Amino acid sequence: MAKITIENIARINLSVVPEERKFGTSGELAVNPLVRMMYIDKGYDDKPKSKEERNARGLRGGWNGLMSSFPKIEANYENGENVVNATIAPTRYLVGQAMRDLMDTAGSVFTQKEIQEMSPDMAGVSLVVPVKLEGEYFLMSQIKGDALGSGQISAGLVAGRIDAKYLNHSDPLAATLHNECSEEVGMDLSCLDPTSVIYMVDERETGQVNFAYVARNADAESILHAYEASVKGKIPAGKKLEVSGLANLPVSGIALTALEGNTVRDITCFIPTEHGLEREVQDRQVRPYTQAVLDYLYKPENLKFLLEKAGF
Repeated sequence: MAKITIENIARINLSVVPEERKFGTSGELAVNPLVRMMYIDKGYDDKPKSKEERNARGLRGGWNGLMSSFPKIEANYENGENVVNATIAPTRYLVGQAMRDLMDTAGSVFTQKEIQEMSPDMAGVSLVVPVKLEGEYFLMSQIKGDALGSGQISAGLVAGRIDAKYLNHSDPLAATLHNECSEEVGMDLSCLDPTSVIYMVDERETGQVNFAYVARNADAESILHAYEASVKGKIPAGKKLEVSGLANLPVSGIALTALEGNTVRDITCFIPTEHGLEREVQDRQVRPYTQAVLDYLYKPENLKFLLEKAGF
């Protein structure tokens, strides 16, 4: 089960490995043998590696793009602070899919420790956005659109995988977050005044880990207006949305009882239509990331810590 495994991170020292971490790479970049076998069995190495190659081959659907993963993540306590030292390397998207395929076919036979050891740790980054509405605290969250987990709620308002192209930046995590913020909610990241990385979400049953930032002094109405403007022209054109709506996810202890299994009940959602955002109360399934965040925030001391980081 997904969970927050590294908390209160003071800083992350990230080293970029320029060599591609391939399914057959050995040494420190090695992919787990079971994941490698699944990758081979599924024929993933024969998939087109770019949109251009897909089109040239006359194929349809997605492609095996070059994303990134963390071959090494180490948490250390240094001078009274939690410090993360990690390496990040270019890695094909379908390496992560091979891990998900493995879990779908045989996940129940593995222990949590074995899952952690098998995961390729595909790299993700997110922004958690606490807001205060009528005296109650919520996380302004996204409803996944045309992406993995379509229709489910992600507690990260902004979230995305780290494309290998961002490994050329001085801070690949921040560069990815900046781009995703503009693409997903139509806002410049600076408007949400993010902290540095605060914690790591272990989503290894899906082959991923995610480093989360926290927005400070976020205004819910400004976020809704920006999102509405960003999708306004896409709805009449019938374009697929990466984020199909926003939702106010409650984080108070009492409100968290609305979570049943992987479904959250009676959540206020904001769904884009040709006439603007429609406010609807819905039941929605949640992503493993969301489950991890809600489990973490169920403890009052963790909620207090997060809200303080957010400026409340």
